[in-house]
Amino acid sequence: AMSEPQGYVALVLHSHLPFVRHPEHDSFLEERWFFEALTETYLPLLERLQRLANEKIPFRITMSFTPTLLAMLADPLLQARYVRHLDHLIELSAKEIDRTRWQPLFHRLALFYHHRFTTARQLYVEVFRRNLIQPFKELADRGLLEPIASAATHGYLPLMHEYPVAVKAQMTIGVQAFEHAFGRKP
Repeated sequence: AMSEPQGYVALVLHSHLPFVRHPEHDSFLEERWFFEALTETYLPLLERLQRLANEKIPFRITMSFTPTLLAMLADPLLQARYVRHLDHLIELSAKEIDRTRWQPLFHRLALFYHHRFTTARQLYVEVFRRNLIQPFKELADRGLLEPIASAATHGYLPLMHEYPVAVKAQMTIGVQAFEHAFGRKP
C-alpha cells in the first residue's frame, strides 16, 4: 500500500521598506509608506503572533528584516512622527464619525477606522513602548519566530557578481544590522 505524500508549508514573510527618514521636512509624503506599513502590517502581525503565543497555539514563522526597516523601526524621530500621524488620523476619524452620523454605511466605516487608529496607537505607545523590534526579538527568543537577515540595500546580489567588494559590503552591513537588533548572529 502506498502512503500519502506528506509535506510542510514554510511561511517566509519578507519585510522591507525603502529608507524614508527626512528630518529636514516637518511632514514628508514618503514617510507615510512607513506609517501605513506599521498600522496595516507590523502592528496587526505582532498582535496576532503574540495572541497565538499566549494562547499556546503552536506556530513557527520565518521573517526577514532588512537593515533599512530595522533602522526606521529604531529611529526616535520616526517613532515620534508616527505617534503624531496616528493622533492626526484619530482626530480626523472622530470628525468623520460625527459628520456621517446620519449616513449608516459611511458611519460604520468611520467607526471602523477610528477603532483601527486608536488600537494602533494603544499597541504602539502603551503595549510596545514605540519599540517593535523588541517584541519580534522576544518571539524569536521563544522559538516562534525565525528572523533572517537581508543584504544592506535589498540589492539583488546575483546581479552584483562583477562587484564582489559591493556584495561583501552588502552582506556585512546586513549581518551587523541583524546582530544589533536581535543580539545574535543570523
